[in-house]
Amino acid sequence: MTLRTLYIAAIISAMITVFISYQDRNLAVLHSAQIPLTVEAVSFSNTSQPKMKYGDLIWRGGLRVSSTHQRFGGLSGLEISPDGKTMLAVTDKGLWFKGRLGYDQGGDLLSLSRGLLSSLTGIEGTALTRKKDRDSESIAIAEDGAVYISFERHHRILKYPGPLETAAEAIPFPDAFINSSNNRGIEALTWLPGGCLLAIPERVDTPDPHPDRQSPEKLIQAFLWDQYSWGSIYLKPNGNLLPTGLSVTPKGDLLLLERSFSFLEGFKASLRIFPAEQVQPGKIMEGRVLANFEDQYTIDNMEGISSRLGANGETLIYLISDDNLSFTQDTLLLMFEIDEQNSKMNQKQRKPVGLRTTGCSKNKSTYSAALATIAF
Repeated sequence: MTLRTLYIAAIISAMITVFISYQDRNLAVLHSAQIPLTVEAVSFSNTSQPKMKYGDLIWRGGLRVSSTHQRFGGLSGLEISPDGKTMLAVTDKGLWFKGRLGYDQGGDLLSLSRGLLSSLTGIEGTALTRKKDRDSESIAIAEDGAVYISFERHHRILKYPGPLETAAEAIPFPDAFINSSNNRGIEALTWLPGGCLLAIPERVDTPDPHPDRQSPEKLIQAFLWDQYSWGSIYLKPNGNLLPTGLSVTPKGDLLLLERSFSFLEGFKASLRIFPAEQVQPGKIMEGRVLANFEDQYTIDNMEGISSRLGANGETLIYLISDDNLSFTQDTLLLMFEIDEQNSKMNQKQRKPVGLRTTGCSKNKSTYSAALATIAF
């Protein structure tokens, strides 16, 4: 694709975004509206084969999803039910999205059906009428089934009793975001075993707070909520990629989805994994890269991630893209499996994520049993 073509596509996309923003001033509230879905199977690359490996990931199928419903698109945060049958997401336009997943006989991703859209609400069930109030970015489901959703522009985190529920309540917000720019809010959110919420912003660079460590590069400051107060944790940057999604694996380690974009190189994405021991207040998380994806692969603006345990004990990872409601982009749902034989993460015994003295101290088996009871 030539540079001129890329610029023309960018201009057209910007014009469409402005038009959509104009129409997006006072959208009608949706109450569990069933929507039609068009689903097309995709290959991850021109040479993609079943169970083909990419880094430490094994390809398990992918879908391109569209709908004639004008409010579909902009999917960001993602959660997949423990049995893999239900997909839950939030959109940039302040909507819940729910769908039913199907698999082939080998357990590879095959279909998405029963699409449903429903409007998110604010405190005490109030409608989110202003555009800046509706920009939901990430989602996390707690052990008790409560759903936490982060928002940009009007930065905040709301807690809902469950999926598609109303009457949300706000939780205290990290002071670092009170005066942050509109589009630099919390992009990645996940619930940690033992009762903590981990929140990572799109990027808040900070020097190493411990001079004795003398880290040569600035770090990304992230935040741990123990249901009483926020503590800091730090993340080594991955080049120019920005955090977009978080998920805890069934084995207790942490997955981070990151992506970048430029007009010359298009979208890039990377998936890092962090051992549970690194996810502690005050520590620096470095982890390692499971896979890097560039424009030769079937990717887009990858923003959401979820993981679960497969039927054979494997760790399955789901990624979703935010199409920004633009005809030049796609909504992609991709599924991978961690190649356990090659992954160095399995060579050591892991402790539960979030193990600490201020609230995140449940053991991993307790967490897994609680998580398995959550249905949505």
